[in-house]
Amino acid sequence: MCSRFTLNLGDAINLGKRLGIPIDQAVLGKKDRYNIAPATDVLAFRAGEGVTLRWGLIPHWCKPDNTPSAPLINARSETLADKPSFRTAWKKGQRCALPATGFYEWEKQGKERLPWLFRRRDGHPLAFAGLWDRWTDPIDDTVIESCTVITTTPNPMLARIHDRMPVLLDETAAAAWLDPDLSDAAALITRFPAARLREIALDTYVNSSRHDDPACLTPRGEAPGSQFDLF
Repeated sequence: MCSRFTLNLGDAINLGKRLGIPIDQAVLGKKDRYNIAPATDVLAFRAGEGVTLRWGLIPHWCKPDNTPSAPLINARSETLADKPSFRTAWKKGQRCALPATGFYEWEKQGKERLPWLFRRRDGHPLAFAGLWDRWTDPIDDTVIESCTVITTTPNPMLARIHDRMPVLLDETAAAAWLDPDLSDAAALITRFPAARLREIALDTYVNSSRHDDPACLTPRGEAPGSQFDLF
């Protein structure tokens, strides 16, 4: 699954340029993010635009008293065409890509949850393959645009930690994913090769979603706040 990630502003800008998508400063934000959590606003690319979406998809058909009890932050790739929460967005091609510098997963060791950071080995940004939807409150016409990250079975690097991983896109795949004329989006849902990723063991400081600062990237065995540079 994918439940937290990081985003350096420079990576967001560079990926946007590679995709030919301008990003308004109000959408981009003013600071790097070190611990992006569900139910918050995230930067996303859609065909030709950079937008802010709430992470945790609200299907367009939800009634005010029947919204999901838990944020739909992930969508299993195997059931996109069948599950009511995602099938309309999938069939209508409401695809998006969420830029990321890296993402976290947690390894269970007894009662401990040990965090790992995963990044591209070449240092370039990643993009999560996602879907988006638009929900309108029938009472006051409030509009919420939200998204979910698509997951697939893990590559060998991730498999020792979790039975799912996000669908990761490089620049070429992200451009294809966002193309409204794409005829076979399912072909882009693949496992990102383990050889193209690097893993970094981190201190448990990042476990708390309240922390969103450079100390989230503290390597395991070092005190939070020590000198490091993983961005």
